[in-house]
Order: sequence, then structure tokens, then C-alpha cells
Amino acid sequence: MDSLTLAFLPLALWWPVAAGLSLLLVLAAVLWMFLQNRPARQRAAAGRPAWLPWAFALFALAWWAFGLGLALWPLRELDELGQWARASSYVLVPLWIGGVAWVGAFLVQRLLRSTAAMRG
Repeated sequence: MDSLTLAFLPLALWWPVAAGLSLLLVLAAVLWMFLQNRPARQRAAAGRPAWLPWAFALFALAWWAFGLGLALWPLRELDELGQWARASSYVLVPLWIGGVAWVGAFLVQRLLRSTAAMRG
């Protein structure tokens, strides 16, 4: 059965790479939100609230901390056999954490675009 693993890395690096991957995905979603929400030079900000990217960044980082504490932190305490038994979790958990942050970013941008279109 094929599964996603970090088997190409030493066992000691599995947890730091998983935590770094989840943080990288969440920070990429936050950066994308900031880039999408910056006003263009030719037009006004189209009624977009300036606090929204900061609120999303706070939510995304709180989500990362929740995912880190609930799903990734217990993987840190495993012995070598436990790490191999949960090898796919070191890849799938960061993808879930980052994926939820990206879905939130896409939904907020969709909401902003639809409300801007309604205003005219």
C-alpha cells in the first residue's frame, strides 16, 4: 500500500519537517490573503476592510497553533516504532492544517469579491 511518508529523511527530522511544512502552508495562505487584498494603484480598495487580512492572519495562526497542539505535538513523543507506525501522519496532518487555512483564505476572498460585486 502506497502512502505519503518522510522516509527519505532521518527519523529525527520527521517532526520538525512536519511542523515546518504546516507553518509554511499556513503562512503562504496568509501571504496570499495579503497580496489579494492590497489595493490596486488605479482603483480604490472597493470597500474592502483594512483589518480583514490581519484578522485572517490571527485566525490562521491560531488554527496552526491548535493543529500543532492537538495533532502534531503528540507525534513528537513517539519512539522509533511509533514513528514508523504513524509515518503518513507526518505528511497528512500538515496538509490538513495548511489545507484548512487555504480553504479559509479562498472563502474569505470569495466573500469579499461577491460583496464588492453587489455594491457595484
